[in-house]
Amino acid sequence: MEGRERCIPVNSVVVESAVNAMTPYGGFVVCVAEDGEWIDYMEEPKKNLLELLTTHQVIQFGKFTLASGRESDYYVDMKKAITDPRILREIGQLMALRIAGENADKIAGPALGAVPIATAVSLASGIPMLMIRKSRKGYGTSKLIEGDLSEGDRVVVVEDVTTTGNSLLKAVEAVKNSGGVVTRALVAVDREEGARENLLKKGIILEALVTRSDFQGV
Repeated sequence: MEGRERCIPVNSVVVESAVNAMTPYGGFVVCVAEDGEWIDYMEEPKKNLLELLTTHQVIQFGKFTLASGRESDYYVDMKKAITDPRILREIGQLMALRIAGENADKIAGPALGAVPIATAVSLASGIPMLMIRKSRKGYGTSKLIEGDLSEGDRVVVVEDVTTTGNSLLKAVEAVKNSGGVVTRALVAVDREEGARENLLKKGIILEALVTRSDFQGV
């Protein structure tokens, strides 16, 4: 439609907005509907994602021992999420909607869990992606970051789940050391155990699609 630009499809529904009409609602992006009214397209998809995560037992309640040895009354099994096409598509579309209008040059995901998410966001947004290795490989090109990253590229880093945010911080530093500019990161599930605060200390805004507070209220 002339004079309009396409927003990111949410739940297979393509919505449109007038050029320059996208407005932030607490970090969310809304679009102008055909009747001209402002609609928040994030709330319902967030509920859908939360339902998918719980019904597919990505989020499990009980007594669990985490990798750190600490006990927890819930467990987030994001491997189930990133291997399920419906959940992965939902995450990719929601994250793509979050960054609509930001003029990001690249989407980056640290190996292993965030690579499928970065791929889904890239497909939904049309923004090229980067894969950040845990360490440089000892053969071939010995790259730490796979993909084309140019000096000054604006990069949004995505992650599957965060606790303290240490792995995400390492990914951000890898991008910065390679010439990229990172001011924002997105995560599918935040356990709310310091990641947001730790990234903010480094000047990075962390936004979560779903938080511990969200699913503990289910």
